[in-house]
Amino acid sequence: MSRILEKLADQHEERMINVLYKLEDDVIKEVRKATKGKLVSQRLAIQLQPQLRAIIGATFLNEADLIINEEYNKIAKEVLDNFGKLDIPKNFKNLTLVDLQTIDALKLQSFSGFEDIAERFSKVINDEVYQSTIAGRPFEDMVDNIRTHINGVYRKSNSAEINELVDFINENKFDSAKKVQVEDAVRKLHTQYASDRAGNNLRRYAGQIAHDSVMQFHGQFTVAKAKEAGIDKFTYTGTLVRDSRDFCVEMLNKVLTEKQIREIWKSRAWQGKSNGDPFIVRGGYRCRHTWIPTVEETIDEPPPEPEVEETEPEPIRKGQKSSLKNPLSSKELNFVDSVLISNQLQKQITRNAKDDRYPPDGSSRFSETMVGKVKGVEKLDNEIASQLNAVMQELDELAKLYNVPKLRSIDVNARSRSLMAMGDGNLYINQKYFNKKNVDKNTQEFFRDVFLGKGFAENEAKLAKKFKLGDSVKGEKKKLRNTHVRPHNAFYYFDDEFDKFRNIAYHEFGHHVHQLKNRPKNLPRFEIPPIENKMNQAVFNESLSFYQGGATRYSTANTNEWFAENFSLYHMGKEELVDPRFIQFLEDEVLK
Repeated sequence: MSRILEKLADQHEERMINVLYKLEDDVIKEVRKATKGKLVSQRLAIQLQPQLRAIIGATFLNEADLIINEEYNKIAKEVLDNFGKLDIPKNFKNLTLVDLQTIDALKLQSFSGFEDIAERFSKVINDEVYQSTIAGRPFEDMVDNIRTHINGVYRKSNSAEINELVDFINENKFDSAKKVQVEDAVRKLHTQYASDRAGNNLRRYAGQIAHDSVMQFHGQFTVAKAKEAGIDKFTYTGTLVRDSRDFCVEMLNKVLTEKQIREIWKSRAWQGKSNGDPFIVRGGYRCRHTWIPTVEETIDEPPPEPEVEETEPEPIRKGQKSSLKNPLSSKELNFVDSVLISNQLQKQITRNAKDDRYPPDGSSRFSETMVGKVKGVEKLDNEIASQLNAVMQELDELAKLYNVPKLRSIDVNARSRSLMAMGDGNLYINQKYFNKKNVDKNTQEFFRDVFLGKGFAENEAKLAKKFKLGDSVKGEKKKLRNTHVRPHNAFYYFDDEFDKFRNIAYHEFGHHVHQLKNRPKNLPRFEIPPIENKMNQAVFNESLSFYQGGATRYSTANTNEWFAENFSLYHMGKEELVDPRFIQFLEDEVLK
């Protein structure tokens, strides 16, 4: 990366960070003015929303707009200056009408990234005011939370010592001569003073997007000009720093063809790799390198793929947080490399496995060999691994809701024909049903089609479109397909593959609830746990009809499957398909 490009990236990041302090003050001023320092009206909190959104637009988005329209022409000039040095026809060295149209389109695209995070944090701040009002939170606590949402640990404080550290960091962050002192100040801010350690604040995202937008604009315009000039060779340029990625270290100054670059991108995973085009996202978030067109004849051999490469989770980006209240949709899901997801999940599972509510060693009805482990997640497509990562966040919330331990292991393998399975907090997943890539004919026919409701399972999807709870099912015979009225499984009621995956995971968590809810720690290994015992008692009192009225044929297999199938539909908003007896049982015996 040229010094000019590096300087622009740092300047833009610094400008966006500085404007956040004005935003912080303006938002707090407006909230104080509207509430007079008292959180007493939920209606007032709702009425504040347009004012807060307008403030964010007038400060944060206005600065972003100024930067993009005033400064990005300098980036385009940097690209043209580089083309001017190449041995190519003169018409490819000049700015054309098509180039101007491309630049305008790329500017709009860059601005949309700032708009996305502005909208996201507008909602976060609005929610903070509204929830603080409902909870009766002290006004100054809410003010501090708003400051945290905007600037995180760098927020304004009542402590002179903290403000001095923050001022020093802000003034010297981009001064390489004071890098060590700045790092010491940041460390002190976090370890000695910071009560806040959450990374999800507007400053974090604003700084990253300000930097990456410069690099991505440069990459996109460079590639467009290279294709126009018929150049297909590129040199990976830039400067190395102490924490440069291994990928960037290996690639630096290498001359490769576009085909080689794209092949390496598809076949490798590395620390901090981002989704997208290799010429645009380069080594990953905050990468200070870029691919520069070259007309050299010599092509380097791509460096060999490392046998072992340590990875760490990439920072949380828009769309990666999922919850029961706001579950991610397929369109919102960011695909992250499955190896990175595996590392994230291992940390989650390690924490979860320490829950002392689990049965003592040797007293579980199920295998305990996987406890505390995450195995095989790297076998999942990046998309499916990312779905799992999102759903695991939701399952942790379900564990809190039902006061049961969080899941304590994940095992991905194809040894069983089950889509998923559960046993005392140990989740099993068969990747053959969910993976979309490299699917052979046998896998498609016997696994994927079953999941998708295609092939010989096509009738299941059709039944799901027709069935209404209350339709007569008396004539159904298990082995006679032409008698079936209900689909076999609850996931056939969903069209989107992510929702199907989520429904199956919720089904398995339903098993987790009836296995462990209210289970005494000293319960003998093969004794029936309380919730299962209550279902058995209901059958004894009411006959088999207790669990025969569900919306799927699988729910009639036994009381445990009846519970899990209805549980999955209930928590995915399909209450019109949930057996009323299940809702009553849930309220009377499980949630009481």
